[in-house]
Amino acid sequence: MFKSLKDKACLLIYTLSCAAFLAGCGGMAEDLDTLINADVPKKMDEKANLDDYYEKFYKEVSQRSHIKTGTSDIKALDSLPKDPSGNVNWTAAVVNGYISPRGSLEPGVPEDQPLNLNIFIEAKVPLMANVLFPHSIHTYWLSCNNCHPKIFIPEAGANPISMDEIFKGQWCGRCHGKVAFTFWPRENCVRCHIVLKGQSLERETFK
Repeated sequence: MFKSLKDKACLLIYTLSCAAFLAGCGGMAEDLDTLINADVPKKMDEKANLDDYYEKFYKEVSQRSHIKTGTSDIKALDSLPKDPSGNVNWTAAVVNGYISPRGSLEPGVPEDQPLNLNIFIEAKVPLMANVLFPHSIHTYWLSCNNCHPKIFIPEAGANPISMDEIFKGQWCGRCHGKVAFTFWPRENCVRCHIVLKGQSLERETFK
């Protein structure tokens, strides 16, 4: 009988190590690598699979909402999910089915489908998580010409975005901090910076 789970784990590691040695560190070593790195995302070559991977991050972050009641001067907003600042988390309100606004005030106007396109943006700071920009929730509310090409040139690498300029009201700061959610407290940072370094499945150029 084992006295603890730690004893079991030590025996398992020892057994696997011996087996790998006896096997000449061949196929068994690959099995060990599979076990050790079971939760590490594998490189994906297909664009569709990459989009699915990013969509997982987007769905996860859209659920990070705080439900508060009686915190607004407008009673109609009291039951809607709030962000850590106490403001309405409109993304969570849509995704969780609290609201379902019409695409137009004019009757009979067909609904425009949101663009399902996630953009990976590498953070230049080594320990800062990378950014995932979801077009879907933005195009749910806005048309493309709200941002392109006046604010963002729709071309990879053509927009030298920096947080300093964002805080000054440029780039994402044209809306965020004024119309959409504010940057602080820290819990709001992870609504954009959600892909940890090394897990982007993209080439990260920062050294």
